[in-house]
Amino acid sequence: MSTTRKELKDSAKQVLRGNWPWAVLIALINRLVVWILTSGGHKLDGFYMNYDGNNVFFQFLSPMGGILAWIADFIALSLAISFLNLRDNADTSEEKPYIAAFSVFTENRFGPECINYVMTSIFTFLWSLLLIIPGIIKSYSYAMTTYIVSDMVASGKSVGATDGINASKELMNGHKMDLFIFDLSFLGWFILGSIPAGIGLLWVIPYYQTAKANFYRNLAGDRYLKVTDT
Repeated sequence: MSTTRKELKDSAKQVLRGNWPWAVLIALINRLVVWILTSGGHKLDGFYMNYDGNNVFFQFLSPMGGILAWIADFIALSLAISFLNLRDNADTSEEKPYIAAFSVFTENRFGPECINYVMTSIFTFLWSLLLIIPGIIKSYSYAMTTYIVSDMVASGKSVGATDGINASKELMNGHKMDLFIFDLSFLGWFILGSIPAGIGLLWVIPYYQTAKANFYRNLAGDRYLKVTDT
């Protein structure tokens, strides 16, 4: 990569300057939705299973909890989309936080993002059956799918079920380790943010998401925003 991790992070801090209230509120809304869905699913399963929702092993046997957690993860894609928009525009005055927290459903994104998310989940699961490592590697191959689909939709392109996935695999060729190390560099921040009842994550998540949006834009540029001539 031509841009260092420090430069990506410094740029994220610059973008967030003056936008922290908006960013923290988005993270708060999103985390609340994710918590309600995941905890609610496990509680529903607790009505007919001898399961209190706290046993990690039995969480895999909690069907409603698993389904709602999967839906929550889809809604959480809104973070990637909203902080990419912030990175590109550096202006939050036009988008309310309660709308940005659900941006995966807005501006014609829902269909393309949903079908690519479903296919990504299926492919990652199938690769994980081979062992954990192949699943992790493939998850990094697919890591830019959400951003790419958002760009494609913004350009007016018709997005197929695997268009974002295939583009992400191509884009991440030779850069999976870069993103893995990038993620590791935030591990300390996520640990620190989790200590005070997770409150610090409301600041860590926007920082991470904005820096990751920088990572994507540094790799992709505007190639997926360009309208293909027909």
